[in-house]
Amino acid sequence: MTRLILLIMIGFSAVYANDTFVDSTTGLEWQDNYASKSVEKSWYDAKSYCRDLELSGHSDWRLPTIKELQSIVDISKNKPAIKDGFKNVASHYCWSSSEYADGTSDAWIVDFNNGNTYWSLKSDKLFVRCVRGRQ
Repeated sequence: MTRLILLIMIGFSAVYANDTFVDSTTGLEWQDNYASKSVEKSWYDAKSYCRDLELSGHSDWRLPTIKELQSIVDISKNKPAIKDGFKNVASHYCWSSSEYADGTSDAWIVDFNNGNTYWSLKSDKLFVRCVRGRQ
């Protein structure tokens, strides 16, 4: 019985450790679990979601800036246009923390279908990929 429990714990640790992707170019650590391609939130809820996220032993996650989000785009690819190394990817619009203009009802987003940048109403429900590291 003890061996079975130990095997389960080892298997869990392996999965737990693979829920992030570290970008060797920027040093940023990105959320790369199933939720990163399935969770949709408004901009306000996306910020709270990242702030409350506990993943891979860390609780200092945040919604990325538009520049940080653009740093993982690979424009030589499409559907999805994202750097190699990410496991949980989808071609969808993803929130950044950057407001379109201070105090407006819009924020910047990246379309991972083609890598283009747009803005969207903060009340829209779009996908979320959290980040941690330098800002």
